[in-house]
Amino acid sequence: MKIENTLSFIIILLFSSNILAYNSKNSCEKLMQDGKIADAITAAKKIKNDYDKHFCLGKAYYRSDMNELAVKAFGDSEPFADLPADQMFSILYKGIAERGLGSLNKSTKTLTRGLETAKLGNSKYMQMERRFLYQLGQNNLSIGKYDDSVDYFAKSIVISANDNERAEGYDGLAMAYYANKKANKAIEYGIKASNMYLKTGAYNEYADAQVKLSSYHLGDDKADRALKVLERLEKFAKDNGSQYYEATALIEQSSVLTKQGNDDDAKRRLDNGVAIANKIGATNLLPK
Repeated sequence: MKIENTLSFIIILLFSSNILAYNSKNSCEKLMQDGKIADAITAAKKIKNDYDKHFCLGKAYYRSDMNELAVKAFGDSEPFADLPADQMFSILYKGIAERGLGSLNKSTKTLTRGLETAKLGNSKYMQMERRFLYQLGQNNLSIGKYDDSVDYFAKSIVISANDNERAEGYDGLAMAYYANKKANKAIEYGIKASNMYLKTGAYNEYADAQVKLSSYHLGDDKADRALKVLERLEKFAKDNGSQYYEATALIEQSSVLTKQGNDDDAKRRLDNGVAIANKIGATNLLPK
């Protein structure tokens, strides 16, 4: 288990089938994998292949929170796509970057175009179709269209190819139901997502799903259950050597205990969690 950017752009399972022409071993990609994003931007501009250049540049800009430049770069990459899947990834990531920019209407139009493009390939591009459905679910969740969000996430699950993809869809459903104040349904799908992530060995995603599950229980006025979930997560993190999620669990436990009026225990766990977070440099976990 380690800290990962859940929106990092990783092309999964498609290269071996020659579905993509994109060179995932280019200099820009290698630098991004090393966390050298500024150097990756410089390297991308020197890549001779026009698609690889613009596409990796878009990824590097996105990782740098430069969403406007990312949108342009992904758009610039699309005309140079050699294969349909390359084109669809350009559309997909452009839509995600547009959402990051706050342009949700443009993002939805872009992702819908991508979904229709994927459907033209019938079952050949079902993996891409699922990705567009999932991202459209996220967009509708962002603008409060919860029923539409549930519909997109549910459709993404139906055409999922493996348990990791199904877990992602269940996680989306849980978030949509919780946002729509349906805590029982959120808990149901939150448990499904957690169990499936654990089954597949996706430990980071499992830990994140457990944190969400605790909030669903808390929203259902079940603070005791929320605390038990977080205590299990703390043990799981210790057993698997993740101080990041150990700190996360302790800090979240503190919030639950405060709501229960157990201020002394809340402070003790908060202090322990903050100490671990400071030790590993996880400043994003520190209370604001």
